[in-house]
Amino acid sequence: MKTRRFFSLVVPGFLVLLFSGCESTSLNAPPITASLIRAGTREQADVRMLTEGRSVLLNRCIQCHALPETAKYAPDRLRKIVAIMSSRANLSASQHEAVLKYLLAARSL
Repeated sequence: MKTRRFFSLVVPGFLVLLFSGCESTSLNAPPITASLIRAGTREQADVRMLTEGRSVLLNRCIQCHALPETAKYAPDRLRKIVAIMSSRANLSASQHEAVLKYLLAARSL
């Protein structure tokens, strides 16, 4: 009986932790819209670069963690974070630049 009670308490708790611990289910990357494209222009990013940045973010970055609240980071801080994370994720130079430009554009929305 004690074993059954133990499992009835532990297993549901474990499942809650298991499924709530992964932030990768949050796919809140803003879509490529006219306002994002205008913001990207200020960052010297065209539609192709913004699209690539969003794609890399959704397919590589969000595998490990949720989209950061980019508005809370100053652009220089965001550049440092993306540089560190790009290295960890083994992104190419063009992928790094695309993610950075996308996040900087999204930050200004």
